Amino acid sequence: MNIWDVLLITPLTTALHFFYQILGANLGLAIIALTVALRLLLFPLTLPSLKSMRIQRDIKPELDRLKEKYKGDRQKLATAQMDLFKQKGVNPLAGCLPQLLQLVILIALYQVFISNLKDGGLNHQFLFWDLSVKDPFFILPALAAVSQFVLSKMMLPAVSQEHKVAHEAKDKKEDFASALQRQNLFLFPILTLFLGLQFPAGLMLYWFVSTLLQIPQQWVAMRSHSKS
Repeated sequence: MNIWDVLLITPLTTALHFFYQILGANLGLAIIALTVALRLLLFPLTLPSLKSMRIQRDIKPELDRLKEKYKGDRQKLATAQMDLFKQKGVNPLAGCLPQLLQLVILIALYQVFISNLKDGGLNHQFLFWDLSVKDPFFILPALAAVSQFVLSKMMLPAVSQEHKVAHEAKDKKEDFASALQRQNLFLFPILTLFLGLQFPAGLMLYWFVSTLLQIPQQWVAMRSHSKS
């Protein structure tokens, strides 16, 4: 057994079966319960990235003052702005972490679900879906893609200012990092829809619920800082 199995596959499989048993042998409810549990466990890991994104939004007045001070000297402006980012603890790739964590868990759950959905002893029916096959109605892939777009849109204002700063800088690495964040607005929803049309409905149920739960977490994190 490799470390991937020890850290992810085995615990996720055990948790899925646990929720399945205590929720009346309902696989759909078990997936939703597992998703809620995972979101609660992952929140402390994503919180630093949320804080970093909040700071990017809140230091905009300071960035504006630097732009006025170093007007006409892009090199000094870029240096001063990057120094401010470091001073405030801003992570240029902050917006990517939640999605990357989501993808890592998704890959592990894909293996877990594929293995368990082949189990003839499990009840695969949930509402009008057979969770072991692709969603024939395309409802879950569409819902997952829409919720991913909403989440990406919520993250965009927090990184837009940094993108403008990085675009003015001559440091191509910084510009690439910021551009990558903005591309997430369309990249992840499109990826979600594309993969959703290939994956079993059970996996897309997880993806949709997980993203849906992340939206209020994102909203509360950003709003609580603005009031502080």
